[in-house]
Amino acid sequence: MSTRLSAEQVATFNEAGYLVIPAVFRDDEVREFREEADFILELIVNSSICNERHSNRLDLREVNGHHVVRKIQPINDLSLVLSKASNDPRLLDPLRTLMADEPVLMEEKLNYKQDLGAKFDHLVARPQDDHFPIHHDWAYYRAQNYPQNILSSAITMDDMTADSGPIQVWPGTHRSSLAHRVRPLDGDDTGYRDLEVVPGLVDREAGVDLIVPGGSVLLFHSLLVHASRANESGKPRRLMIYSHYPKAANMGFDMRNGPNRLRESPHEWRYLRARDAGRYADQFRVNRIRG
Repeated sequence: MSTRLSAEQVATFNEAGYLVIPAVFRDDEVREFREEADFILELIVNSSICNERHSNRLDLREVNGHHVVRKIQPINDLSLVLSKASNDPRLLDPLRTLMADEPVLMEEKLNYKQDLGAKFDHLVARPQDDHFPIHHDWAYYRAQNYPQNILSSAITMDDMTADSGPIQVWPGTHRSSLAHRVRPLDGDDTGYRDLEVVPGLVDREAGVDLIVPGGSVLLFHSLLVHASRANESGKPRRLMIYSHYPKAANMGFDMRNGPNRLRESPHEWRYLRARDAGRYADQFRVNRIRG
């Protein structure tokens, strides 16, 4: 397939702040992405249990007595397959067109919305569902002085359906930076806080659900206001998200995610060595039955 955007697609992105490109990746590639997602999930959960500490890569919720993984970040150092995907022309060429510059990777994360089927010791979960509040990404990026013209690309590993926690977008909101606040959460002692658009600045009912099949690519501006619903499907809803800034910004490589990779990798290697030596048996395995 062509990796170039048409003039109509560019106009759509400029007007709405996002673009959906269906059927970008083949079914066999999507299956490989899912296998990598399963490996990463087992690695991070079991590493946390084995080391009796919650991995800083792991964003967890507790829903109905189960642990639910919202996201794992960063991940490129854990998967050659997903690392290569972040440099795939099918992602980078559209970004080059929209940026009119060379895109430089600054962040990557895998959103799971996946129920682990149990509750595990040494994992710290926030008492809420797995939805993401109404926000734009630059509200987080601005703390490190990243430019507003960051663009993100997301690969859907599973179908995004009405009940699987689809992304919601507010078209056209990328034209300005809406004010944010720290989202109040009663009973949450984890120390982490989400940001959300100050209530009243957007119409909550105006959000558009993106119902998109697996293997598609979503492109969106860092100022585009978006959210996602809770996953009520009983199946994973995995979305691989890469964010790139234009090279002209000269922000350096891996400044945002690099410190966390260095902090976490020694614990992951310690777990793998303990497992291979028979000192630890995995307590968590992914249910690989696909619906």
